[in-house]
Amino acid sequence: MKKAGLKKIIKLSVLVILILLVSVFILSSMSKKEETDRGKGEESTASEKVPIGNQAVEEKTKQEGMNMEEGKEKETSQSPKGFTEVQISPEKQQTIGVKTDEVATRKLISVIRTVGAIESNETRIARVSIKFSGWIKDVFVDYVGKYVRRGEPLFTVYSPDLVSTQQEYLLALRAQDTFGKSSFSEISSGAKSLLEATRERFLFWDIPESEIKRIERTGKPLKYLTLYSPISGYVTKREAFPEKMVTPNDIVFEVVDLSTLWLLADIYEYEIPLVKEGQEATLTLSYYPEQVFRGKVRYIYPTLETTTRTVKVRFEFKNEDTKLKPGMYANVELKVPLGQNLSVSEDSVIDTGERKIAFVAMGDGYFEPREVKVGHKAEGYYEVLGGLKDGEKVVRRAAFLVDSESRLKAALGAFGMPGMSGMEPTSEAPKAAPKEVNISFSTDGGTPKVGGNSFRIILTDMDGNPIKDAKVDIQLYMPPMPAMGMPAMNIPAEAKPVEDGLYVAEVNIPMSGSGQVKVTVTRPGKAPASRVFETSVR
Repeated sequence: MKKAGLKKIIKLSVLVILILLVSVFILSSMSKKEETDRGKGEESTASEKVPIGNQAVEEKTKQEGMNMEEGKEKETSQSPKGFTEVQISPEKQQTIGVKTDEVATRKLISVIRTVGAIESNETRIARVSIKFSGWIKDVFVDYVGKYVRRGEPLFTVYSPDLVSTQQEYLLALRAQDTFGKSSFSEISSGAKSLLEATRERFLFWDIPESEIKRIERTGKPLKYLTLYSPISGYVTKREAFPEKMVTPNDIVFEVVDLSTLWLLADIYEYEIPLVKEGQEATLTLSYYPEQVFRGKVRYIYPTLETTTRTVKVRFEFKNEDTKLKPGMYANVELKVPLGQNLSVSEDSVIDTGERKIAFVAMGDGYFEPREVKVGHKAEGYYEVLGGLKDGEKVVRRAAFLVDSESRLKAALGAFGMPGMSGMEPTSEAPKAAPKEVNISFSTDGGTPKVGGNSFRIILTDMDGNPIKDAKVDIQLYMPPMPAMGMPAMNIPAEAKPVEDGLYVAEVNIPMSGSGQVKVTVTRPGKAPASRVFETSVR
């Protein structure tokens, strides 16, 4: 009996303990649920009400941070394809010589410079010939280059045809004196017609009026006819020699007036819209540096030279002191006013071949790439048609370094190269390696070349001891060159140990240009170390 009672008591005790444990578990679960519901209610209330105190400040700061991040992403997304915003510290800017210039409205003057050849004015060339056959008797101008004045005698010529025509003219004069007053109209008109026909023959042969009057005055035919210079100028051709026979096809003398000369110059097709007939032009010679000749544009030729993409333009210059001579080469300059226009310095604009890029200083060391549209090129400036605003500051000096950094940063981010997409601007000196290892880089022959190259990596610890147990990876990156149709290139290689601390990698480079070499060193039990080196492939 005692044993049975004891068993009942034990069973009741165990049951009571189980009931207590279940009750505690249920109460604990209900308490946690109430706390959770209370927390959710507080969060819901906080989202519906305006935060106060520290919670309001934190919420406002978080919201402003989100807005700033969104704005930054939006600005970055506006960067031209292949470029990204870069940040350069003031110290680094000073190291690489970054200078800025303001986008402003300026008075622009486009200057067109070219070289041309001086030629004779074709409208001031006279060629002396005769319209009958004959023989030259006397020559008064006996050498090329002599200056003659208008009306000065050149040579005399004898022609049987000319002598017989003079005799006919004298007979016609006598017939006119004898029969001109006849009461018979047929006789008087016939004498007059004969005289006029003979006189017209003289005029057709270009016999001067003075010679005709001389024949009338003397009443005798002239055996030798004198020919005179039609203009004042220099003799550039002489075919007149005593006793030489000349025919109507022969040019006996050529006389050129050099008081005004032409200059023919080639103007590039993109500059032709700025050139107009009548524009003022200046001419200078290297051997007369102190003298400036002034002239005008007289004619723009209607055809384009396809090989040089130029158009011939004719200028006219006065040459009263005869310092200019046909055959000379001279420098020509045209200044074309473009008016007041928004402009940017010429060296602030980088031409990629597909578009033109400028880097705008945004403050705090940030530089934003901006695609710009430019118009005519003035003296040291570009006319701005779009992409920039008045008062903005753009990188002027060292723009190409900022351009390279922007392209490299964008390209590395696109390639996803580990540890390099967020690298500091490479416009400064190469990044320092960790303290545990010193990394030096060089190539056989000094400068890398297109084709096979040996990259030499030397590793030492901080005490100068060579490192022999490292794995050395190399990545050569070269940015794209759109103007040449070359894409970006990322060339990996592994350097093999050669001797104590020296590792060598064979790298084949297919094109020339600027790039960067990243050397990554991995050692057992050590954190990886890397360093970036700028290089140029010839």
